[in-house]
Amino acid sequence: MIAIIGAGISGLTLAYELQKQGKPYILFESSSRTGGYINSVQNGNYLLEVGPNSILVDKNFENFLRELNLADKIEEAAAVNKNRFIYKNGKIRKMPSGPLSLLSSSFFSFKTKAAIFKEFSNTSKTTLNETVSDFFTRRFTKELTEYTVDPFATGVYAGDIKQLIMEETFPQVVAFEKEFGSVLKGVFKKGFGGRRKTATLQGGLQTLTDTITASLKHISYNSKVLSLQKTGSVYNLQVQLDTEVKQIEVSQVVFCTTAFHSAEILNEYSPAVAGKLRQVTYAPIKAAYVAFKRADVTHPMNGFGCLYPSAEKSFLAGTIWNSSIFKNRCPADEILATSFIGGMHHPEYTRLPDEEIKQRAVQQLTKDLEIKGTPTYVHIAGWDKAIPQYDLSLKEAKEAIKGLETQHIYFSSNWTQAISLGSCVQNAQLLAGTL
Repeated sequence: MIAIIGAGISGLTLAYELQKQGKPYILFESSSRTGGYINSVQNGNYLLEVGPNSILVDKNFENFLRELNLADKIEEAAAVNKNRFIYKNGKIRKMPSGPLSLLSSSFFSFKTKAAIFKEFSNTSKTTLNETVSDFFTRRFTKELTEYTVDPFATGVYAGDIKQLIMEETFPQVVAFEKEFGSVLKGVFKKGFGGRRKTATLQGGLQTLTDTITASLKHISYNSKVLSLQKTGSVYNLQVQLDTEVKQIEVSQVVFCTTAFHSAEILNEYSPAVAGKLRQVTYAPIKAAYVAFKRADVTHPMNGFGCLYPSAEKSFLAGTIWNSSIFKNRCPADEILATSFIGGMHHPEYTRLPDEEIKQRAVQQLTKDLEIKGTPTYVHIAGWDKAIPQYDLSLKEAKEAIKGLETQHIYFSSNWTQAISLGSCVQNAQLLAGTL
């Protein structure tokens, strides 16, 4: 029997694949619902993604959705999603989308434009544990790092590029430098994998996790795994089931939960590994879901959204223009935007009262999008530990768990290989084949 701890997308996918292969499993979920951070909420006329907002669908992921009979539920993002905006000098500005627009745009200085072309002949090399900030500043310029890499890392990781480790965060980019001597040469020769499209599912991303859940036969809800012990070749899990603690025997254990939850369970079995997992940093985030009447919004909002570089000292870290890229997110005569606050640059913002977060978020959106009216809807959500940081502490944690694989203890989550939803699915599929 294989025990899977945590029914987020990784745990659900692993259970689904094991069930297909006829391998016995039991999936433990400490709450009354599956999906983990994936949580689509229909609040009146507003569809909110209280977690990930979209998925990048490659061939592997599309095949997975077809297998789940979800192909007809895929909703590709509107074409304007390719337009990306960055906040610079107090204004929302469109990013150059290619070589010609880069040359004609005033977004970057002449020095940075020249550095981009000179990168082909930049002979500098990465060093062990080089940060994302140092890597891109070395190969390009500080301006490019501050106004492209920094906001991108904030949007994906809610992270600080002066702490994120390059080889952990962007391993493919490091590989390009090593193989071709240039990041841009690598991109031109190999690209970033196959074609991927930004998409969601009708009803929100939770449609995916709900569909997988409905197919599974062995989910134990409200089952908090407390500890792990071993007797001979058998693992004993202490599981809290409501008011009762049960001991369950299994042959293999897979952690599909956060690093800090894994640390709690492993504390008795392996204090050293648990100690490393406890050191993994998670960025705190608050999200403000705000709607306005479309007629009151001057900005066309013809893009995916706007990212705010840390150099701009903004209250908002980034905003997704939900109604611009996906259908049925709000009433037809309104716009809906999801703005993120906090992250590693300003964790203190997440500790503000919700009413102050609401006020400051609305105030900045009103200014940046040139809005004349008041919001028709505002909702605040938050996570004290939202996104794992691919920094030195995470690198050490990943090294520490390697030794447990020989003991039939495995890990599959958004902190173990890669953070994206598609990567979590693919890594769980690969692990299922080895168990």
